[in-house]
Amino acid sequence: MNRVAIAVFVLHALLATCQGAVEPLTKAAALASTGDNRLWARLVGALKLTVDEDKAYVTMLVPTDRAVNAFLKEMGLSIEQLLARPVLVDALVSYHMIPGIAISSFYNKNKYEGNKDLISSNADSPTVFATADVNDVIKAYKSPATGLIALLDAQGHRSVVVGGGSKYGNIYLYDVSAVLLSSSVFYNAPDAFRFYPQWSSAADLYSKAALYSDTLADTFKGQADSTFLVPNNAALKDTARVLVAAPAEALVQVMEYHVVPGVRPVPEGWTNNAKVDTMLPGHSMTAQLSTTPILDAFTDDQVPAPVLTLVSDAGSKARIVAYNIFAGRCLMLALDAPLIPNIPAAGQLLAQAGSGGRRGLLQRHRQSQRFNNFGQTRSQAALMAAMRGGNPAGRASSSWVGNYNTCPNCRTWVGTV
Repeated sequence: MNRVAIAVFVLHALLATCQGAVEPLTKAAALASTGDNRLWARLVGALKLTVDEDKAYVTMLVPTDRAVNAFLKEMGLSIEQLLARPVLVDALVSYHMIPGIAISSFYNKNKYEGNKDLISSNADSPTVFATADVNDVIKAYKSPATGLIALLDAQGHRSVVVGGGSKYGNIYLYDVSAVLLSSSVFYNAPDAFRFYPQWSSAADLYSKAALYSDTLADTFKGQADSTFLVPNNAALKDTARVLVAAPAEALVQVMEYHVVPGVRPVPEGWTNNAKVDTMLPGHSMTAQLSTTPILDAFTDDQVPAPVLTLVSDAGSKARIVAYNIFAGRCLMLALDAPLIPNIPAAGQLLAQAGSGGRRGLLQRHRQSQRFNNFGQTRSQAALMAAMRGGNPAGRASSSWVGNYNTCPNCRTWVGTV
């Protein structure tokens, strides 16, 4: 079976109609021994997406098996371990989905924008595409030297379109040479800390504490299943000074308290009023999980969003302000305040923690500052929005792009180009 035939068959297998006439996993299993995209097919199949392919205008970027295997190696995961993280799977698939525009060829003219080239030939002024991950865009340019279409992800990694253009209804698929990384997926914790400068104080404290703690050394590298709780710089402003001056034991205790065993995405990994063990032996915290209405990224309807507050065994509280950032085998959740455990130094640390500011995660290279990452529904929500012909990309992208002419699917979901 050649690549184009495989791509068409994969999408038939993975995207069921809204009436549920196609069972996505049944046919996807038949591809297990053939094709260049069978690993990505397993990821999309695991989400059990549904779509009316004649109503939804979508372009899907499909990493090859070689690309997925390279990604898995960097993450320290097997394909089975990845599939056991459905929120991560959704983060990956949604970022490789361009809703609202069906690109029949990357070399076409854009009839909706004065018949200009669809893809820029200038790497310094690339074409921008809003994705189904409302926090991040993909940039594209045509290489003047090779003519290949290069793609730049949120972290600056480069991929190349290597084949495809196969069509299923109004959905087009293209093979790409590497898995694209959004600002929610990193190979390890240090990469995430470098990307988010507002976490630099926490990164310094984790790095220093890891010199005295094998537990922190492994988790900091992203080599153990764990959840990092990361206060931002403003929250740590005064507490960090005390911790740096304190004995190493106190620093280790506080930082180990900010690591929870296992990968615990919000909201699936938490239960209201439940005790949660930490990496600091004998110390736990209490989770308070509720909901609050927010504007849905794709419809502007009000939908319930999780609110997670953690209470330490010494009484300090911190709210999660940015959810579900994956780093290797770890997960990272941003806090608006440090959590102080019940240790001998707690009194002084609590006094300093109370004086810190409470500010949310300042986002970088993201489509919007009002949407967060939670649940397993971004890919499905984008498909449904594309079927309705809505234009959430324009609303979600208003904070990062000044010239919509560089973004074909931002102002209007245009159909086929």
